Amino acid sequence: MKTKIESSGLVRSLSLSQAIMIGVASMIGGAIFVLVGPGISAAGPALIIAFLLNGVITLFTALTYAELGSALPATGGGYKWVREGLPRPNSYLSGWMAWFAHTIAGSLYAVAFGTFLGHLLASAEIIDSSLGLPLEKIFAAIAIIIFTFINIRGSSHTGKVGSAITFSQLIIIGILIIAALAAMTLTNPNWPANFRDFFPNGTTGLILAMGLTFIAFEGYEIIAQAGDEIKKPKKNIPKAILISLGIVVSVYVLFAFVFIGGLNPLQVEQPAWEFIGSFGELGIIEAAEYYLPFGALIVLAGGFVSTLAALNATTFAASRVSFAMGRNHDLPPVFNRLHK
Repeated sequence: MKTKIESSGLVRSLSLSQAIMIGVASMIGGAIFVLVGPGISAAGPALIIAFLLNGVITLFTALTYAELGSALPATGGGYKWVREGLPRPNSYLSGWMAWFAHTIAGSLYAVAFGTFLGHLLASAEIIDSSLGLPLEKIFAAIAIIIFTFINIRGSSHTGKVGSAITFSQLIIIGILIIAALAAMTLTNPNWPANFRDFFPNGTTGLILAMGLTFIAFEGYEIIAQAGDEIKKPKKNIPKAILISLGIVVSVYVLFAFVFIGGLNPLQVEQPAWEFIGSFGELGIIEAAEYYLPFGALIVLAGGFVSTLAALNATTFAASRVSFAMGRNHDLPPVFNRLHK
């Protein structure tokens, strides 16, 4: 059942599960496929600890968002709270920074999607990469147009599409985790040896890994920015924020654990963490080749699905911040208009 919001004209159509999926999509993005390699290079197996510590640090801010989102559920989230509690110039700057950040992030996700999809199609020999066409840019532009249209259709469509894409993303990540777990049992039964040198680069490496991967924990705030469109916001906003953060931390920790544990050092002729770390951003692709016949293709598929999910979430967030700013006269009134 949809509940109309008199003050904004928006509709409460996002369920708890859809709000959770928005948070998960915006946090994971393509980070799990791109940042795990550099993180392992910096900290070795201690990347697991880096993920846990980043999760704890993020939890403090997430609790603040959960409490404020429950007490003041409104479109715009943090922008609205700053406007309520601080002089107007602060909210104006807060809104602009939030809108700019979501727009830039969305652009990066679109470009990353185009890159992932281009490599996937080239690897599967569906397209010829030697044609010289800027396929990555074309794919990025198409993705932006499609998700802009979906968001214009309303939060209900955004939530349904976002949930479907994020669910697909989690399935792909789950396949990779299961494959790595199977490798730990079948091809590397001595997997605990991969974790004996747990802190190869000491505290410095751990801190560096935390800095490299902290961006992978940003995005839960988008849930609060949909305050006028989430059903039962006083209960569901804090639930969605905390559950989505819990899911993401669990996925990151488990993913890093099995990918390090599943590689047999005898096969790669060096410690597992060094093998993954030596390839940097491509480390997960190289490791996946040892777990699945088409491991690289699956990672590329996961990357383009993940960036699509994040693009959908950031497009949604940017439009809500500008809508809230238009409603409060921090942007021209045209930004306060609804298409229907």
